[in-house]
Amino acid sequence: MDFRKQPLNTLEMDSNSGGGFAGGPADVVVELSAAEAASGATRPIAAPSGGTPVMVYFPPGARDGMVLNVDLPWTDPGTGAASTRTVSVAVRVLPAGAFPGTGAYPQYGPPGHPGPPPPGFAAPAPPPGFAPQYGPPGHPGPPPPGFAAPAPQRFGPRARIVAVAVALALLSVILLVPGLFKGDDAETTSNGSTTGATTPTTEPLAESVTSAPPLDPAAYQSSLTAADKELAAAVGALQRATTPTAVATAAEALAEKVSTQTSALSALTAPATAGTAHSDLVSALSSLESELTSLSGSAAGRSVCTGGAASAALGRADAATDLRTAITALAAADPVAKYKFGSFVPAAVKDQNRRKANGSYLTRTTGGSGQFKVDNGNSVDTVVKLVKAGSKKPSVAVYVRGGKKVTTGRIKDGTYQVYLAAGTDWDGKRFTRNCQFTKFDSSFKFTTTSRQYTIWEVSLKEVLGGNATSSDVDPDSFPS
Repeated sequence: MDFRKQPLNTLEMDSNSGGGFAGGPADVVVELSAAEAASGATRPIAAPSGGTPVMVYFPPGARDGMVLNVDLPWTDPGTGAASTRTVSVAVRVLPAGAFPGTGAYPQYGPPGHPGPPPPGFAAPAPPPGFAPQYGPPGHPGPPPPGFAAPAPQRFGPRARIVAVAVALALLSVILLVPGLFKGDDAETTSNGSTTGATTPTTEPLAESVTSAPPLDPAAYQSSLTAADKELAAAVGALQRATTPTAVATAAEALAEKVSTQTSALSALTAPATAGTAHSDLVSALSSLESELTSLSGSAAGRSVCTGGAASAALGRADAATDLRTAITALAAADPVAKYKFGSFVPAAVKDQNRRKANGSYLTRTTGGSGQFKVDNGNSVDTVVKLVKAGSKKPSVAVYVRGGKKVTTGRIKDGTYQVYLAAGTDWDGKRFTRNCQFTKFDSSFKFTTTSRQYTIWEVSLKEVLGGNATSSDVDPDSFPS
């Protein structure tokens, strides 16, 4: 709530009442000269008297008897807990030329109940040279001949007041409640006589911020279903991704979709029985967005290479666990409605480590006499692909386990480029985690004559003095 936009409701006293406060004093009385009341003034307020002073601005047109409620910072002396305390501040407008006090009228009654001075009290004399400021701002002086103090402006029901805080304390000015005067008001005539007692009937004016009414269970479930459908489609796109680049893109798209649906759900007013569960659901869904951003980074670093692995990693994340808890609580919030949501959340499954037998062929075209020998001195499994010049499909694709050797025969004559895909967990078409994609820079030519045929032998492990170099390959352009 913005207190600067609240209307100020004031209770005014006729100046002929003697300047007293009907029915009893307020907590603090602030004295303003007639000139200050007309032009506006600032005073320090502290309650209790040893508390932190806060500068309060009294706008132009302040009238004698006006009371404000002010929230002041306060620390409990017993517990040290910081809070605010509402203090009623009454305005006393002094006759023209009178010297205002330091901001609080002396307390002659019981503690916390200031009142008028006792008989015989004399107001303190103004300091030497004091005179109300009748000239231009910053040029005080006596009033010129025939000068009359400006008439105070009335506060209308839509008047505004701005409270200024000291030491970062936000001071809020709230509406005056008639009970602050602790008594009835007395109507007075122009000569000051009382004509009768009345009870104030003025109601505080307020500009309240209204929220949308709660949805009925059917409408709420409809909103949940729509959000669930949108998220399920985005999760499906992630699960279908087959390369690290595609996984990263799908994870980012899913994160954006989660953000959109989180905002849409947070704007709903859930049925009363589901209010708390709905708030927890929105919070858990928001955490899932951060997890997806992290997952996109893992795909870019190729520790996650396929949508299946990404979905499994997402399902095991703490954010997904918290979301499942929130979904369960929402379903139990109303035994009749039994709200349904979260079909899109991946199951929490362990990583797999699937492998093919060493020397297994994924693709093989025979008809020649050439041989290709592979020594996989590395610890990771590798699929070796021979792609003939001018083709995008491999003629030979063989699975070589880490630390193993394979010899492939009957290779047709021709020139081949050799591609290598290495990683963990072979899903039947590709490695799902820790994937690498490379190719030998040199091509391999196979030739067969009546007297000889070609045999190539390669080692996949980097060795000092080796005569073959390799380069990284974009996973999206790797031959399949």
